[in-house]
Amino acid sequence: MTGNEIENEFKIMLTKEQYEKVVGAFSWDKTILQTNNYYDTEDLQLSQRRITVRVREVDEEFLLQMKLPTGKVFSRVELTKKLIRLPETIHGELLSEMAGEPLPDVKRIGKLFTKRLVKRFKGGEIDLDMSEYFNIRDFEAEVEFTDENAGREILEKVRELIGDTSDSVVCKGKITRFTEEYKKRRGIE
Repeated sequence: MTGNEIENEFKIMLTKEQYEKVVGAFSWDKTILQTNNYYDTEDLQLSQRRITVRVREVDEEFLLQMKLPTGKVFSRVELTKKLIRLPETIHGELLSEMAGEPLPDVKRIGKLFTKRLVKRFKGGEIDLDMSEYFNIRDFEAEVEFTDENAGREILEKVRELIGDTSDSVVCKGKITRFTEEYKKRRGIE
């Protein structure tokens, strides 16, 4: 089973207190526990090209997911293929076939665990995440949308709850935060 779609989302980082305010403000539609296993080359070639390769574990299923830049700030192409197990290495041939461009072999460089609360609205949803990686815990609200106006309205609801008046609708994504910490811990510049 493979798929590909355009992912449209706004992201904002939250403090623990802001996260708890948002948790208490809604009746959540579902809770998802997931582990993202990230893959790259030793010198992080894919990260440098803004390409994410991960195997997401949810309910004992393994989904190989690749995110490719589109040139738009809020959008990325997401490609997905179901796997039967969690690999240590993913061959470049498979990645190249999925992406339609040459990519190298990659190895698993670490994992990030997320507890996600999901609240659906017409035209979008809030994905409220508490993530743990390298003994760090952080909090993020993602507003995924199919209708940008609906997405902005949902984002505004979250901002009102947390008292955020900034214009920022983009924060560092999970892979960027993970990769920065990975590089820091390994002395990679």
